[in-house]
Amino acid sequence: MVLLWLCFTPVEFATAAWIALTPVCVLLRTPVLSRRQYVAITICGWIWALSTLQWMRLGDATMYLALVALAFYLGLYIPTFIGISRRLIRNGFPLWLTVPIVWTSLEFLRAWLMTGFAWYFLGHSQYRWIELIQIADITGVYGISFLTAMSSAVLSEFIPESLFAKPGFETPKLMSGDQRLFAAVTCALLVSGSVLYGWQRQQSLNVTDGPVVALVQGHFPPDVKHDPNRAQELVNTHDLLTRRAGELQPDLIVWPETMWPAPDWNEDPSLTDEQVEQFVGAMSHVPANQRFDALLFYRNLRTQESLVNRSQEFGTPMLFGLQTLDVSPSGIKNYNSAAFVRPDLGYLGRYDKMHCVIFGEYTPLKSIFPFLADFRPPGMPELDAGTAPQVFESDGVRYAPAICFEDTVPRVIRRIVNYHVDSAARPDVLVNMTNDGWFRGSSELDQHLITSLFRCVETRRPMVRAVNGGISAFIDSSGRIRDPEHFLLMKSSKGIDGEFQEVDTMIDANTGRWFRECSGVLTGQLPLDGRNTIYLQYGDWFAMLCSALMLALFVRSFVKRRNPNRETTP
Repeated sequence: MVLLWLCFTPVEFATAAWIALTPVCVLLRTPVLSRRQYVAITICGWIWALSTLQWMRLGDATMYLALVALAFYLGLYIPTFIGISRRLIRNGFPLWLTVPIVWTSLEFLRAWLMTGFAWYFLGHSQYRWIELIQIADITGVYGISFLTAMSSAVLSEFIPESLFAKPGFETPKLMSGDQRLFAAVTCALLVSGSVLYGWQRQQSLNVTDGPVVALVQGHFPPDVKHDPNRAQELVNTHDLLTRRAGELQPDLIVWPETMWPAPDWNEDPSLTDEQVEQFVGAMSHVPANQRFDALLFYRNLRTQESLVNRSQEFGTPMLFGLQTLDVSPSGIKNYNSAAFVRPDLGYLGRYDKMHCVIFGEYTPLKSIFPFLADFRPPGMPELDAGTAPQVFESDGVRYAPAICFEDTVPRVIRRIVNYHVDSAARPDVLVNMTNDGWFRGSSELDQHLITSLFRCVETRRPMVRAVNGGISAFIDSSGRIRDPEHFLLMKSSKGIDGEFQEVDTMIDANTGRWFRECSGVLTGQLPLDGRNTIYLQYGDWFAMLCSALMLALFVRSFVKRRNPNRETTP
């Protein structure tokens, strides 16, 4: 588990990924594992998950409970992997194929179960190996996880039996020399072929100049937007940053997730005041004698008008992150949204986040275990999921927003890009709007950025990321994190003026890490790609194939057990 932890942030020792599962593979070679050993394996899995996800505790004191719950869940995948793999191996399937198939299948399961948590996949550790990760446009990130897992499995077959000649430790079964050689050559050819494919994809790259995008990055703790005494400070700072961004005449300015502090109130005109007052009281627990005042407050916000005024003031199309409240006869829907405005056409619509964050925006199994609702930070309401992607166009360029952790979920980004059947209407640029201020400069910021870049390779679409607290970034369609053309760090602010320092790179010379926990403006131009990919056409076909094969072999192992006289595969 130490090797697995080393693969990811904050250490990022990518080489460790190729041997990270080797100690686990040794356990697969032993004829018997006791119940006590399985307990020890499970505890190791929990320790790995706790140490990897430790950044969750920074969001709020209540997030310690969510950290323990999520770590408990993720830790169970390790003994599950060992149990399934051992069953397949005992029934004749070779270890060097079993390990990558089962590991990839469980990563795929983790990306879907309870809306999914597609973080810390083995393939994510290889993000700096640009040639290798290009196979993601065929297999998704799962293909890279498959190769790294196979490497560990093949290596474990070369560990000599003499190392296990200890009292109470049964001698593992080894493949023959020819079988080991075949496995090693196959693994080497697959890795080499993937790198060659990636090189070829880079050589055939034919891109065009894209739009100039300005990313506004503030640095505010998450509770500021709920504090009326500081909400104006939030707006003033972002206005100041936007004013500097506008001086560079970009084609689009992006604010991070929910950085506009007032919700966009949309009310069905057929509703009576009494009905709406009742909904308001249920939503915000306002006393009956204050509900009408609360209703007037929401109706007087005029959020859309305020957003349009800013776009017209700066003369630039803008994307704002904000909360949306839709009032209908069925009640109030609460969305995490991205609103698009243009200075010439005004408010053009919004995108509502479709993938809600577990324990942050929704609580799994709440109807069965009501106490799980206590795992969410106080003041964080349950959000409703949006129903469809949106694409916004300006000057012939199509932008598709994705909010918060949506850029970490492969199927969500694929759905966003594929939403329009006509390929000519597909988005040119992915726009991620995030508030990572919850995690206060921790390794979560790095891992979030790293995970998102695989969506660019899978879809061959560049991405811009506007992130409160950092790390805002420009990512091209090959998964490269590019330095902005202009990076203005705000050193201080006073009224409508501020002192800025321009830096040449996203790497902070003092820490050696990407800049974080700072306010600034990043401006850059991303090349447009737009190539179609096998992944866009067929999605997670590779992970599904691994899962189907694992399931078939698992079922077959029970059939063979019930028919002991049946001839088995050597």
